[in-house]
Amino acid sequence: MAFFGTLRARIIVGEKSVTRIAALALMIGALCGTAMSQQTAEFSSYYSGSRYDFRLAHEQLSNTPAWSEDEPNPPLSPRAAQTAALSYLETLFDNATAWRLEEIKLVPVSQRWVYVVSFTPPPPPNIAEYVSPPFSIAVTMDGNAVTAVMSRWKPPTPRVSE
Repeated sequence: MAFFGTLRARIIVGEKSVTRIAALALMIGALCGTAMSQQTAEFSSYYSGSRYDFRLAHEQLSNTPAWSEDEPNPPLSPRAAQTAALSYLETLFDNATAWRLEEIKLVPVSQRWVYVVSFTPPPPPNIAEYVSPPFSIAVTMDGNAVTAVMSRWKPPTPRVSE
C-alpha cells in the first residue's frame, strides 16, 4: 500500500512540474512574440566604417497617417520627405549639404507607406572618379526621419580565387 501512496505522490508532483513547464513555455513564447512584433521593418545604410540601422517599430508606424487607396497622393509630399531626410543627414555628417540626392522612393511597410530617401556622399578630396553606394534614410508619413542606431562596421574583404 505504501508503494501506491508514493506512486500517487510522484504522479501529482509530476503533473505540477508539467503544468509549471507548460506555463513557463507559454510565457517565454508570449515574450518572444511580443519582442519580435515590436520591430516592423529595418533599413540599413553604410558609410565610412559605420552601419546605420533605421528600425521602425509597429507602434511607431501605426501612429503615422495612412495613405488611402482612394487618395491620389500620399499624406506627405516627396519634397517634404527630402527635407526631413536632409535635416537628419545634417545631424549625422558635417558635410551633408555637399551630398547629392540620389532617389526618393515609396516603400509599403505593414499597411503603411514610408519614404526611403537616398543620398550619395561627395567624393574624397583629389579623387576625380568615385563610386559609393547610396546612403538611405527612412521617413515616415508624419514627416519624421527615423533615428538610426549606429554601429561599427568593417566591409567584407573580397577574396581572389586562384
